[in-house]
Amino acid sequence: MDEEVSGGIMLKETTDTNEFSKTIEAVNNLTEEDAKSLLKIIYGFVNTAMTGNGGDKVKLEVVHNLSDIYNRIQDLNELRNK
Repeated sequence: MDEEVSGGIMLKETTDTNEFSKTIEAVNNLTEEDAKSLLKIIYGFVNTAMTGNGGDKVKLEVVHNLSDIYNRIQDLNELRNK
């Protein structure tokens, strides 16, 4: 069951270790160039959350956005391999 928190952000409740394993495998398959690019994007999100004035709502949005990035890594790898 998902849980709604401040600002309408939904937190995903899961015990699916398969999803975690797939994400870790996808990260391991990133090229160095892709990994560096993702780290820069992640740093931008984190820096904005920590130095901005959005409060907890923005921090939760950043966590949601970072989760989205990780969930799309497998798609990035598949596109690169075409």
